[in-house]
Amino acid sequence: MSLPLRFLVVLILGMVTFGTGALANEEPIAFEADDVTVNQEDGSMFAVGNVVLRQGEMELRADEVTYNRQNDKAIARGNVVMITPDGATHRAPLMTLDTQFTHIVAETLRTQYADGSFFTAREADTQIGDVSVFSASRFSPCNCDFENGETPIWDLRASSSTHYAKTQTVVHRNVRMHVLNVPVGYLPYLAHPDWTVRRRSGFLAPSFVFSSNKGVTASMPYYQVIDDTRDIEFTPYKFQSRGTGLKTRFRQLWDKSELDATIYNANVNTYKKNRENVAAINAQFTSVIGDGWQVAANLRRASQDTFARRYGFMDDTKLKSEVVAERIKSDRYYRVEASDVQGLNKADTAEREPTILPRMYYEKIQEGFRPNQQMRTEISAMQLDNDEGYDLARWSSLAEFSEDFLAGPGIANYKIGLSGTYYTLHKKPTEATTRTGDLGQVNPAVSVGWRVPIAVSGDVRSAIIEPQIQLVHVSGPDRTKDVPNRDAADYRLDEANLFLLNRYQGKDYVLPGSRADIGLSAVSEDAILGDVSGFIGISRRLSGKPSAALTPQQDNTYSEYVASVSVDPDGPYFANWSGRMSSHDFTLNESKTKLGGNISKANFTIEHNQLTKAYFTNSTSDREELSATFAVPLTDSWNFGASQIWDLSNKQTVRDKTTASLVWTGGPQDCLTFTVDYSRDPNKDRDIARNDEVKFTLNFKYLGAIAPDTFQKN
Repeated sequence: MSLPLRFLVVLILGMVTFGTGALANEEPIAFEADDVTVNQEDGSMFAVGNVVLRQGEMELRADEVTYNRQNDKAIARGNVVMITPDGATHRAPLMTLDTQFTHIVAETLRTQYADGSFFTAREADTQIGDVSVFSASRFSPCNCDFENGETPIWDLRASSSTHYAKTQTVVHRNVRMHVLNVPVGYLPYLAHPDWTVRRRSGFLAPSFVFSSNKGVTASMPYYQVIDDTRDIEFTPYKFQSRGTGLKTRFRQLWDKSELDATIYNANVNTYKKNRENVAAINAQFTSVIGDGWQVAANLRRASQDTFARRYGFMDDTKLKSEVVAERIKSDRYYRVEASDVQGLNKADTAEREPTILPRMYYEKIQEGFRPNQQMRTEISAMQLDNDEGYDLARWSSLAEFSEDFLAGPGIANYKIGLSGTYYTLHKKPTEATTRTGDLGQVNPAVSVGWRVPIAVSGDVRSAIIEPQIQLVHVSGPDRTKDVPNRDAADYRLDEANLFLLNRYQGKDYVLPGSRADIGLSAVSEDAILGDVSGFIGISRRLSGKPSAALTPQQDNTYSEYVASVSVDPDGPYFANWSGRMSSHDFTLNESKTKLGGNISKANFTIEHNQLTKAYFTNSTSDREELSATFAVPLTDSWNFGASQIWDLSNKQTVRDKTTASLVWTGGPQDCLTFTVDYSRDPNKDRDIARNDEVKFTLNFKYLGAIAPDTFQKN
């Protein structure tokens, strides 16, 4: 029977024509063709002209198709294209299909998978969902138009390749790697995960580091998947003429918890002796327990001061181990913490490695005794040891009431606070003037203030200007000479603490007396300058003595001027500045300046920080630093970034840490990343020398990062 017309056969007719053997998963076949001849005796069929067969997510297109019902085999000829349920597209001039259309045998097969990866082969025997064998194969994960002759950035050419779909593995034999059609390497055997794998056990790419200080360092990680939520990685290191090391990293994930732990073991040369057995650990654990408690634990420790930095394991000069539990509610806050610090610098001793065991803090905010009154309460307790020679225990509490109300053209406010602290001072440095033993103090404090928001508007700008004044009195005993100041030692006046009752923030430094705080803030929207904000303020001591050892010009009745300004136009640039100036002669005691923005496609930031020598013990000069960062996309695939820090102290310009990076992301083919990283670290410490490093990294898709080869100059 010949049917010289285009028609569609579905469901019943499809099953009658082809039989149940051709129906994978017992789904019907939809069939189209320009002309069909059916042999009623044996059920065979010959279709020609724009033949299309569809079954579920499978589709076959060809110029002609011959189907034999008795052996359940179809032969497609001419521009054969088969799309399988996994999203792969198979092309060949001749293709034989059987076993419910899941078995494909083809010559000069070209297959492209859903992620863009492709296989070509002289001959191929493919079992969908099982084993596929490609002879004289060519494989590449590059997303290129190989059908129209586009060359992949890199590919693998093998005498044979086998894809094991069930184990998600591709195996190549007698394989050559080509980069831009140029052969660059040969391996008799190569196996790698296929395009469906998220992670896989096995050896990762080796790396080689070349350094005049350490010689050649070789390493090759081994990655092991334990189960869906656990894995472990072992990385052995061989340091030329300096010993060996092993890095072990374990990770585990639970529903509400996560563990990431790395252990370093080594037998290497150190500043103490040759071939010292050393170890370090860097582990983090986070969890959510109970009613909203966030728990975080960090364990960071090293058995020797410099080996982790010298051999590139960790860069830190201090290692802090801690356990912190926090709970935040709409009106209250809980925090419990314990910590221990290990110092790795030469000057660090046991007396300079503070331990907190533990610190507990509770804060609650609620409505006070009046409808608009707010009440804030705090309770805390702490045990502190080895903090620059001090050991102490401290218990403290605070109750503070505040309220705003209308008063004339402005808004008046008051604050009333009562703080109490009790100390048990166990130990102090020999030269310290503070005391040991038990002591307590209670300090009432009160403030009244008034501010007047003034709105100004025009055609191109609007602004809100707000002058503010506050009178404060802190009463109670002065214990500043008896109590070691451990939590306000870095105090510097700024706009954030100018109007607080106790501007020193911490519990250890409470200075009785009276003062007046004055400030002026402004916020503006300008058609040219954009969003502009600024502040200037000063404080005048009315009674009591000046603070000791906290600020320069301590004998001055007036504090420093505190000022800041921020300009953020609608355009690509912005600028921020904040600083503190002497009330004597407007000398700039501290300044922080930041400029940034975009020039065309480039992004940049410049920061300058300066702080007077009065804030540093035994300092002979001011501290000054300039830093700059720059990043620009050179093309769609090339990106460049760099950063530089300069030390400007002592009226000199000294180049400090430098980094630069050039990255090629592989372009539209998305199968190769090339990175050049440069870094310069001038810091020295015992057996750690100044370091210049250049690192080259090639990351081949599905093969991993091959050799971050590093060249160093020390």
